[in-house]
Amino acid sequence: MATFSRVLVGYDGGEHAKDALALGRLIADRSDAELVLASIVPIPIGGSFVPALPADAYTELTEKARASLEEMAGTVGAGSEVEQSSSASHGLLTVAERIGADLIVVGSSPRAEAGHTRAGRKARQLLSGGESAVAIAPDGFAGNPALDRIGVGIDGSPESRLATETAIDLAPDGSTLSLLAVAAGFADEWGRWGVTYPLAEMAEATREAADALLDEMEQIVPDRLRAGRVLLEGTAPIKLAEASANLDLLCLGSRGYGPVRRVLLGSVSSDVVNHAASAVMVVPRTDEQED
Repeated sequence: MATFSRVLVGYDGGEHAKDALALGRLIADRSDAELVLASIVPIPIGGSFVPALPADAYTELTEKARASLEEMAGTVGAGSEVEQSSSASHGLLTVAERIGADLIVVGSSPRAEAGHTRAGRKARQLLSGGESAVAIAPDGFAGNPALDRIGVGIDGSPESRLATETAIDLAPDGSTLSLLAVAAGFADEWGRWGVTYPLAEMAEATREAADALLDEMEQIVPDRLRAGRVLLEGTAPIKLAEASANLDLLCLGSRGYGPVRRVLLGSVSSDVVNHAASAVMVVPRTDEQED
């Protein structure tokens, strides 16, 4: 996957939308990509307790959203798209497909801890089968935006290799690209039950396998970057989330099965996007990977 060509930012004017915009601008600049802001206006649907918004009031609401979005887009030199949809995630996916965006950037849930990511409903729906890569900005990112320290979680899968290639594309010249491999902590987790005799060997085998993965991925890091080998041991989502505290962006691959050219959360990435202390990007599968 080459650097991105069109970056779409979900923008509603809120604080977390500003975080998304700050991250989207950095990625677009690094990729020499077009930046587009999108505002999704909910379709007014009346029900038993909530009457539908009158047509003229809805038109006014849409035009206000358009004017506000165009003003912000003009300030940052971006394009703008206003979409009417039954949900924010569906609207963003519709816009992304229409304009050919290969990355969608959103902010964290209002429930996110300061400085951390948390995937809200919108982000999770985007990470459930869309064709575009998805990036989530942590709470407060706009206050100190940076894209210098980039890392990638590697596990030997084609998906993690694609995430590594994406991380390489985004890493600035002369920086250290952190290659993060996690060896399962069998002895620590199972040893407390007194069944340690085969588990020490299993733990050593996973360390050796993780170290071999680091050797393999280190070979594809170009000379313009330094490869930082990081061998972690324990539960993968926890260790990756902890390691993200030293990063500006953590890149992850999608789940290792499902439709090609789609982004899907696996068990590891699903946990990481809720606890990372940096921005997180999940990239879709490619045509080279089989279902």
